[in-house]
This record gives sequence, C-alpha cells and structure tokens, in this order.
Amino acid sequence: MSQRPACALSELSVTEFLTLARVGFFPHGIVIGSSLYEAGTQYDWEVATSEVRPLSDAMRLARGLAMGRMREQARRVGAEGVVDVRLELEHHLWRGGRQVVKFVAAGTAIGFDHDRAPATMRGAPSLRLATGAPFTSDLTGPDFVALLRAGYRPVTLAMASCVYGLDPRELRKYRGQDAEITSFTQAFFDARESAMDRLQQDVFHELPKGCPDEPVGIVGMTVGEQTYGDRQSAPLVEFTAVGTAVALLADNDPRRAATHPRPQLVVPLDR
Repeated sequence: MSQRPACALSELSVTEFLTLARVGFFPHGIVIGSSLYEAGTQYDWEVATSEVRPLSDAMRLARGLAMGRMREQARRVGAEGVVDVRLELEHHLWRGGRQVVKFVAAGTAIGFDHDRAPATMRGAPSLRLATGAPFTSDLTGPDFVALLRAGYRPVTLAMASCVYGLDPRELRKYRGQDAEITSFTQAFFDARESAMDRLQQDVFHELPKGCPDEPVGIVGMTVGEQTYGDRQSAPLVEFTAVGTAVALLADNDPRRAATHPRPQLVVPLDR
C-alpha cells in the first residue's frame, strides 16, 4: 500500500479529484522543484542572428534540476506520479549583463489506494517507472484517466528549448520597406524545429528503445514562443516544446477499458 498523507493538499479541481478517485487515485500533495541557473553574460554572445547556445543549454540544465527535485518530492510522499504539471520559465538580467534563468515545475502528486479503489481495480499494478521513480505528466486528471482507459500510461514530461538571438542590424536593412525579413523568418523556423527535435532526442535518451518504459509517442504537444530583450541588447526569441511521453499499459491492468473509448466532441459555449 502506498504511503498516503492523512490530509494532502491539492490543486485539483472537484471534477479532477472525483475523476481520479473513480479509478483509485488520490492526491498526496503539491510538489515543486525549482532552479536558478546562470547563462553567462550578454557580452559573450554573438550579435549575428544565430542560436544563443549558452541560454539554450542553461534552460535545459535548469529544467533537469527542477524536474528532478519535483520528482524526488513525489517519491518522498509515496506517490506513483505527478499530474497537471505546470512549468514556469523566467529570464532575469542581473548587474553586469549576467543572464539568469529561473525554472519552476509544480504539480499534484498522486498515488493508487488499493483500499479505496473500486473492487475490480484493486489488483492494478503500480504506474511507477521501472527505476521506481514516479511518472511525470502535464495531463489533467480527466485526460490521465482517459489515457489509462485507452491502454496507455504517462512516463515522463518531455520538454526542450531553443533560444535564438536576432541581429538588429538586419532589421535596419528593411527600414522604409514593405518586405519579409527573411533571416528572421528562417530563425523562427530553425528555433522551433530545433526545440521539437531536442524534445524527442531527450526523451529517447532518457528512455531508450527496448527499456520497460519505452515511449510509443508524445501526447498533448505544444510549442510556445516568447520574445524578450531591451534596447541595449539584441532581441531574443525562445521556442519551448512540451508534451507527455506515453508507454503501453500492462496487459493485465484492470484500468484498461474492454473496448477503446469513443472520443467525444466538446464544444465550449463560453466563447
């Protein structure tokens, strides 16, 4: 039986809590991991339109530290995994042109309670990874349950980034013209593609082909874009790709539906 706190804090909505409880999962608490990472100074970077590799690398390393700390907190409270993970990324320019990356990962740790689960599901196997580590996912409670019913399970939250510096001298060439800034267009394309490629590379490096938790795909994929900078520095464009890597659920897992669930069309009425 997992170690469940007597009264665990949770950011789950009522709907999410009830949806998870129907398949035997209950919150073990809110877990948070963070890291502040220095990426050198702006004076070290090239002015030409190209990737700012120190910033891309700093984001990757800070992400790994924050995610690892969040996962360790989940392990300490006896959780099987973390759902509804939110990622917050900030860039700060400190004195001397020092660029600092702040990365925060937070979610709700959950565990399977064999005593309170439906009778038909009490023999369900653990969803922890083969290493014993909890899974991580940005899926909501209902999406997590829908994934289990369809015969899949989350294994890890996948994320990758790419930061490009944009040479302001390129922009001056187009002053007074109505024309595409082709070098900037290409930079946006390259940064987006690099972020998505790195996400796949990082996932399959962590969980290689043939391992018990080998992913069969990545769901909930989103690519975010952020542009920042000031008048004294070259503008930066950052692309961040995020998704949840999923693996097959065990054949004997009773949480798998007898037939594949039929997707439902949901039309929001508030927009």
